[in-house]
Amino acid sequence: MSERTGTDRNRAAIVAIARAFFMTRLHLLRLTEVVRHQIRPNDEGVMVLPPDLDDEMKKQAFDFVLAMFPEEYHLEIVAARAQWLIVQ
Repeated sequence: MSERTGTDRNRAAIVAIARAFFMTRLHLLRLTEVVRHQIRPNDEGVMVLPPDLDDEMKKQAFDFVLAMFPEEYHLEIVAARAQWLIVQ
């Protein structure tokens, strides 16, 4: 295994950890807002935040991730952000 491959794997692992941080933080922020605004389940049983509030929660979660990781990883994290927001 070359050193380059090992570095790439480490960077990929860091981005994966950053995504996990993002998703966990976003989930926590959404739950907090559901309780704070007393949001009830819709007809499908899903508690959905208003779009503008949800966008703000996504921004806060991403800002949290950037604050938690060294600047040397920010470019990779920013590049991966769009994929994190795609519902799968």
